[in-house]
Amino acid sequence: MPWRQGSLRIFPTIQVSVERARLGLKSESTRTRLGFAWWVLEPILLLGIYYSVFGHLLRIQVENFAVFLIIGVTFWTWFNKSVMNCTDAIYEKKHILEHCKVDPLIFPLTSIFKDLVKESLVVVLLLLLLCAIGVMPSWLWLYVPLIALVQLIITAALGVFVAGLIPFMPDLRILISTGLQFLMFASGVFYSKANIPAELGFLLDINPLAALISMYRDVLMYGRAPVLIDLLALAGGASGLLMLAVLFLARNKNAYAMALSK
Repeated sequence: MPWRQGSLRIFPTIQVSVERARLGLKSESTRTRLGFAWWVLEPILLLGIYYSVFGHLLRIQVENFAVFLIIGVTFWTWFNKSVMNCTDAIYEKKHILEHCKVDPLIFPLTSIFKDLVKESLVVVLLLLLLCAIGVMPSWLWLYVPLIALVQLIITAALGVFVAGLIPFMPDLRILISTGLQFLMFASGVFYSKANIPAELGFLLDINPLAALISMYRDVLMYGRAPVLIDLLALAGGASGLLMLAVLFLARNKNAYAMALSK
């Protein structure tokens, strides 16, 4: 059956992507003096900027705002960077696609796996930081990998789709960057639902990233388990979108070389 053959073909693609991600991470770590440290320093610098603006200048009224912000920024940064890194994943591989017959899905998956490794390190440090500032660990923290898996599926779905779309419409990169900026402010990274007018609360209600960030905070800050039905619903919807994105790339794989040569 065609769908079964397609599912079998994707495993070698994943294996190649994982190996390319491993080699890419190794190369990145040797390009700068600080190497792996930059993976951690960058989100820390962003956190410092956001905390200064929203915690001191705007004085957002959220209890334990430092922890609230750390969690939001950590998981939002993963999503944002992964999607942005995927935008040029295929677009920049013109020389490969023109001379080799390869599955274009390899390129966005490589980027996604690289960012997953980096984020895993950042999350471990986040948990250690929470312990250091007095947050007591709980068995509920075991939900974090499950929530992160759902976020990975959502990130992969959007990342694969934009990677496949940009070669045909390069100018969309600017709109995607702007859209992610809006999405950041509509995801509750810097505030809770109680901090915004009631008529704008729907922005958080319909935003899957806002739901995931809220679940992370429930588990890590408030000692509440996520609603599994909601988590499964997000996982199911994201999986469907990922399948559609993969099919979109498969359908257009022979057109990328021509589109990029224009």
